[in-house]
Amino acid sequence: MVYMTRAPQLSPRRLRESTLIQKRECVTRSEKKMYNYILFLVCSTSLVAAQSLPEEFIKCKQGDDKLNECLKLAVPDALKRMKKGIQSLSVPQLEPLLVNAINVDSGSGPVVITQDYRNIKLYGLTDSVLTSYKADLKHYRLRTESITPKMEFIADYIMRGRILLLPIQGKGLANITMVNLVVKHDLIGEPVEKDGQLFMHLRDYKVKFIPERVLLSFTNLFNGDKALGDNMNAFLNANSDLVFSELKDSYEKALSTVFKTVSNKIFDKVPMNKIFLKE
Repeated sequence: MVYMTRAPQLSPRRLRESTLIQKRECVTRSEKKMYNYILFLVCSTSLVAAQSLPEEFIKCKQGDDKLNECLKLAVPDALKRMKKGIQSLSVPQLEPLLVNAINVDSGSGPVVITQDYRNIKLYGLTDSVLTSYKADLKHYRLRTESITPKMEFIADYIMRGRILLLPIQGKGLANITMVNLVVKHDLIGEPVEKDGQLFMHLRDYKVKFIPERVLLSFTNLFNGDKALGDNMNAFLNANSDLVFSELKDSYEKALSTVFKTVSNKIFDKVPMNKIFLKE
């Protein structure tokens, strides 16, 4: 004969207490998992924040009397090495530099044009040579002047407006080429401390473009009317100094934002003392 034993019956009160204990244990386990996850994120962020420049980059020392001369060589060398980007720092390729979109507005004067650019490719940045460099690291300020033999801005465009008294509109492919382009850069930074490390975050990046010559080409002007389009392109290039001078501020502001974003990929991840060595 087999005897079956009955499981002891819990009173309603004991049953509720048992259920609460089980819930507390589940919550405690969840809290531990969440704590471990947060700890992992903090550690990961710390590791990312303390990165270094690639080993092959030229390093310049903060206290060197020839710091500016060193940077004049180091920056163009770094640009060439960044043609394909730096994956570890999330720096995009620079040849060409790809930009999603730029909107350019000119609302007064002889040139009144609204331009929307998409799928932009910027060629020539890595061929730039620095002609001067002035680093004021105590005030987180970098001023430099460069010359680029040829910078090409190629993009899909939509344009509408007028030049002098002539209306202009179109949608197609744009090519704006600046020859022997002098660029004045003014990088304005601020100190940011993360995990005991000092970083130089760029809060502003100003540029001034001074091209020797500008070549303009827009396909499919006036809904593809070839005669009107060819005449307008000829007119634009005959008056390229006027056209560019009226639109220059808008181009400078748009590309300053792009340059700042790319530069901060490095400045926000590599501490100052690993960019500008102390000793």
